[in-house]
Amino acid sequence: MHRALVYLLGPDATLADAVLAVVDVGVVSFLVYRLLRLIRGTRAVPILFGLCLVGLAYVVARSIGLETLSWLLGHFLSYSFIFGVIVLFQSDIRRALAELGRGSRLLAAFASDERAAQLGAVDAVVKGAVELARRRVGALVVLERTADLSDVVDTGLRLDAAISPELLVSVFQPPSPLHDGAAVVQNARLAAAGCLLPLSAASTPQELGTRHRAALGLAEEVDAAVVVVSEERGEISVALDGRLHRALDEKGLRTLLHALFVTGGRADASAAAGGRAGSATRTGREGSRAAL
Repeated sequence: MHRALVYLLGPDATLADAVLAVVDVGVVSFLVYRLLRLIRGTRAVPILFGLCLVGLAYVVARSIGLETLSWLLGHFLSYSFIFGVIVLFQSDIRRALAELGRGSRLLAAFASDERAAQLGAVDAVVKGAVELARRRVGALVVLERTADLSDVVDTGLRLDAAISPELLVSVFQPPSPLHDGAAVVQNARLAAAGCLLPLSAASTPQELGTRHRAALGLAEEVDAAVVVVSEERGEISVALDGRLHRALDEKGLRTLLHALFVTGGRADASAAAGGRAGSATRTGREGSRAAL
């Protein structure tokens, strides 16, 4: 045991040093695990993958003696680049700090109120979508999950209103100037309407229009649920994780959204969609934004 401590921690290592080392590694491992969970389903994942490739290229260049290339990559990965990463991931950093705050024991008392608010928002979206489908009025409602949708909210008209079926129906009525955009639900409130979403470049069935492509475009990029109502067919669909769950009735829509926002289970949500799920595979993205 003493030899192992000396080999790993140095000749002056003690048992206390070993305990501190184990705690240190455990804390870092937990933080990395939480970071990976927070960025899952966001734009940060491909960006981090690209940074890892740059780091790997730097190591290879140093090992085989490519001095110029290693110098360039080294400066690219220097301290000045770290500030660029902070700017690039500012929304993810904000979300991570918010998640840390929500996980605090001091805020545990508010958990039941938050769940009740989410339940009310889900109920309002379901009733509103069913009524819009009955009237054959097209609609697009984005529900924020782990990804920060502040950039999407900024493209529309900020409302910050208590969500209700009547409000959703009025927003998407054709005389409304906001009916061609998307409504965004944040923190169980209607944050904005008339928002613009990125169009998906994935291959979709010909009968699907711009609303469905926009819903898929956002679901491919971030972890959000997008409810789509088709005005041609009166069909309700949900875009989630780059897939389109089609032809949902009121019960199916309620079950799916309840699993996502009330019980908080991704696997349960997939099971809730069941055999009704039609899929659209992610094949690419368009960089432009489009009105619906």
